[in-house]
Amino acid sequence: MEITTPEQARDAIKKWLNENRHHVNETKDENANFHFEIDYPIGSQKRQRIIQPKEYPGLIVLLNGVSLAPEHMEKLKKMKEEKREGFYSEIRRDLIFADSSYDMDMDEEGVAKQIQFSYEFYFDVLTKTNLFKGLLLNHRTLLYIVTKFNEKFGVPVMQTVPKGQGIAGTTMQ
Repeated sequence: MEITTPEQARDAIKKWLNENRHHVNETKDENANFHFEIDYPIGSQKRQRIIQPKEYPGLIVLLNGVSLAPEHMEKLKKMKEEKREGFYSEIRRDLIFADSSYDMDMDEEGVAKQIQFSYEFYFDVLTKTNLFKGLLLNHRTLLYIVTKFNEKFGVPVMQTVPKGQGIAGTTMQ
């Protein structure tokens, strides 16, 4: 079936997500024809978003990202600017040919606070395979970033969440 409208795309994507047993939350978004937040990988607290922006007909955007651990941001802040830029350059070189795009959100001192990943494609290639390929590529990019920062600065101490409770407002990582 050829997908040509946002409604067809929404219905197909929601069907595929449900078939694969993802937890799907529909988010109200005045700038999107549809906006889903899903668990990816399945059953994890990690989240990705699937958005069809009204401003770009036929485009599907898959988003996820990570907020840096306070310990990592503190260590970045203490680095000399040239060393910090060298670390960021290493990441840029590693990701330059990745299919997912990324954006580092920096504070006024040049310290990364968050990194967002995206994978975009149009309705003409919207298939279950391409949807899940994009989700996987974003997830792999997330894992790369987490690993890169943990190798450089150590594994941060994570707060524990009581079983069965999510973290309100947590949509990324």
